[in-house]
Amino acid sequence: MRLQLSIFLIFISFIGCADKNRFNQTDEFWYSEVVRFVGNQDMDRADSSFSSLEAEHINSPLLETATVLLIQAHMNQENYILSNYYMNRYNTLFGTKESKEYIEYLRIKSKYLAFKRPKRDQKLIIDTLNLIDEYIFDYPDSTYLPYIETIKINLSLSQHELNIDIIVLYQKLEKPKAVEFYKSREDMSWLDQNDVQKPEISFIRSLFE
Repeated sequence: MRLQLSIFLIFISFIGCADKNRFNQTDEFWYSEVVRFVGNQDMDRADSSFSSLEAEHINSPLLETATVLLIQAHMNQENYILSNYYMNRYNTLFGTKESKEYIEYLRIKSKYLAFKRPKRDQKLIIDTLNLIDEYIFDYPDSTYLPYIETIKINLSLSQHELNIDIIVLYQKLEKPKAVEFYKSREDMSWLDQNDVQKPEISFIRSLFE
């Protein structure tokens, strides 16, 4: 019994020491932990290490780099909600006109990459197109404009394709007012319809869209 108690106390002592090693570390330590866990694709522990870095070293010059690293890492993992969270943290902690130009470009890019279902993500299309218009207005000379404009064209084509499907549906339902409403939203005169290639959708997905 005494032996078991001794082993238990040693174990508790070891855990306590291990926990202490996770506090009061340098900013270099926490930054290296973020980098290490991102490299291992262990994003939960990378996020935890970032939280420790931010809590213990809010003025560390390494915090800005760590924030950008997690923005990119979560985008690569297709964790777009968390990626946007770190974009918001970046703008709060380090936001300048110059830095926001890059971060807002990443925000638009992440929303575009999150666009998976052309016939269900109408709100995402509209929200992203609105963000793009705001970006073009705020940063008319941005070096990222060619990428932004390419995204805008692709999303506009997706929105156009969705509106055409809605018009066809209302035509079948014999709802002329709805047909005219959606036709009035179409401003694709610059587009040659013969150049448009409909997106390919798997047979299984087509059953639900």
